[in-house]
Amino acid sequence: MKLRFFIDDSGKNDPPVFVLGGAAFDMVKLRDFEADWRTVLASPPAIRFFKMKEANARRGAFKGMTADARDAKVAALGAVLRTHAVATISVIVKHDDYRKVYEGQMMRSMDRPYQMMFHLVMATAYKLCREQSLADTAEFVFDRQLEHEAALRESFPALKRDMVAEMTDFLAADPRHADDKDEVGLQAADMVAWHVRRSWRDGTDGLSRASSAGPAIVALPGKHDLLTETTLRYLAEIAMGTVRRLNTVFPCEADRMSEQFDILATIANFELMMAAQPFQTVELISFPATGTEKFQLVGSCAHFDRPHLHRRSENRCLGVASAA
Repeated sequence: MKLRFFIDDSGKNDPPVFVLGGAAFDMVKLRDFEADWRTVLASPPAIRFFKMKEANARRGAFKGMTADARDAKVAALGAVLRTHAVATISVIVKHDDYRKVYEGQMMRSMDRPYQMMFHLVMATAYKLCREQSLADTAEFVFDRQLEHEAALRESFPALKRDMVAEMTDFLAADPRHADDKDEVGLQAADMVAWHVRRSWRDGTDGLSRASSAGPAIVALPGKHDLLTETTLRYLAEIAMGTVRRLNTVFPCEADRMSEQFDILATIANFELMMAAQPFQTVELISFPATGTEKFQLVGSCAHFDRPHLHRRSENRCLGVASAA
């Protein structure tokens, strides 16, 4: 069997958790699912496309619909999902945990969890398929993420080269992004991701009670991985080790080093000079050519009786600034 996973996000900017999840369908039977889903959308009261948060709040496509009519529509779509989906899937991360480990530490694109979870949800799908013998290969379709798509397309080939052979064999094609108005499987993914996230707010039994589609979603097999703070730190250590082996630093680290370079270099030069023997030649850390004119080496000042650096502006002592 070959599966196609449709994946959407829920709770990107809304604590307590961010979810990337969806549903898997047998490629051979996918058209049957799409036809049945569109039939329910078109049945009175008709809607053009489905979003679970609109259904829950009765706005957007569900504006003006009675609660009973809304529930009947959602239940009917849930029944289509239950009939055709092979499994559900998700990865979950708590906003607070992610911020503690990643925000401002590596690179701007990693300040939010989407790009990491984009890759991890495929790993979770691989584990699901192996554990339950569901499929040998799979494709992945993600809902649009305009701020991330270009970077992910560019980085994925290099990432794939480093994957274990079993994982590359599992991926029948590179993942792609699509519009949920064109790919109704993404509307089903939206339904699943919303329910998984709601279960974290209302408790694990809240999923079945979250909407009239809840019981259908609960009835499907699935795999839902929570990324704990411990797991996030482990992944961060792997990323840090990879960058160090390349003899470089992350952009956020480079920014911090650039902002503090004068102080860090001054401290290091102090240590080199203090450890030197009489008449020993000491090679000091040099400042970049750009901006060198901002500093001057002085033999001593009111604060230090040894050679050190001052800013030319106001003759400010960097040693005092670093001590503060």
